[in-house]
Amino acid sequence: MKAILCRPRFDEASQHSFAFAGEILGWCRQAGISVIELAEADAVRTKVSRELAKGVELFIFYDHGDEDALIGQDEKPVIDLENAGLLAGKEVFTLACLSAKELGPEVRSRGGTYWGYTEVVGYTTDALAEFQEAFNCGFRFRFIENDSRENALSRAKDTFTRLAFELVDAGKTFAAIYMREDGDALVYLDSHEPEEKEGCLLTLLKLPKRVFH
Repeated sequence: MKAILCRPRFDEASQHSFAFAGEILGWCRQAGISVIELAEADAVRTKVSRELAKGVELFIFYDHGDEDALIGQDEKPVIDLENAGLLAGKEVFTLACLSAKELGPEVRSRGGTYWGYTEVVGYTTDALAEFQEAFNCGFRFRFIENDSRENALSRAKDTFTRLAFELVDAGKTFAAIYMREDGDALVYLDSHEPEEKEGCLLTLLKLPKRVFH
């Protein structure tokens, strides 16, 4: 398998996601996945478009996004609805806010798959190891362990839930909130629709609503 890993680094959030993506890169190398890394100054539209046009099966993107775009090093889209055709027929794995709302369905309509989030992705710096595990585990399940799309999504959502409970037990309330919300926002388009979970974070945490204001 040939892949592109695109990982900008230009603010605090992308500093962390850049590090998270380093684990993905290591897994790919160990598994024999050929990776073209487009990092920092190379994580821009022209270079992404050029490499995608050469033909790869997997596009990995780590950090900022919008409903219809993935944002590069220059804070401009590397992928949006105008050039989403470059992802036709490809597997796409992202850690990016919101992009599964519009960009993901566009990729799916062109025969691709899209792992991403329909809402803003949150995390806290007191639980970076837990968030790295959550954000990266789906990649390991799907592309390293070669699990099915349906199972990879289900296992990833279970991981988010488990980690949320562990963070509650550790007294990291806000980290637990973000972990649960991120898991709920995760989708794998062109896979089975995720099961709706009953209840909410307030039920999970057993805390009154005013605590979160």
